[in-house]
Amino acid sequence: MNKYLIVFGVTLICILSVQCKKDEIAVPENNLVLLVNKINQIRQHGCNCGVEYMAPVPVLNLNNQLQTAAIMHAKDMAEQNYFDHLSPDGGTPAERAISAGYKGDFRAENLARGYSEVNQVINAWKASVSHCKAMMDAKSKEAGAGMAQNYWVVTFGSYL
Repeated sequence: MNKYLIVFGVTLICILSVQCKKDEIAVPENNLVLLVNKINQIRQHGCNCGVEYMAPVPVLNLNNQLQTAAIMHAKDMAEQNYFDHLSPDGGTPAERAISAGYKGDFRAENLARGYSEVNQVINAWKASVSHCKAMMDAKSKEAGAGMAQNYWVVTFGSYL
């Protein structure tokens, strides 16, 4: 009898472990790719940022270091319950990019909070002139996105 309980327990732990990892990693990763893809769609077609028309610009390449910086900032904001470009310890977006190993030139960071879907985040950024212009900055060549709970971050950079 004990042998069967042990096998059942080990099987259950394996199933729960895989399920938790799947829920924790797969959904946000899909949202992050979708977020950058939506930004690239806007960049390809151009858009109005306030009253100013922003012409189409080249799409952004995904960058793993910028992605790491964005994810870490989203997690930090969620864990410490703040919403700011500056972390409570005074860390800046550029410092986060460098700490993540980014060798390019940091350009900008967009933040959002309180949204559950990518389209809501994109619409909020399009409605804000400064966030919209950050998405449309032709000098930005690559980006990384992060999400934790309802905190969203995209970090923009360019090659050196």
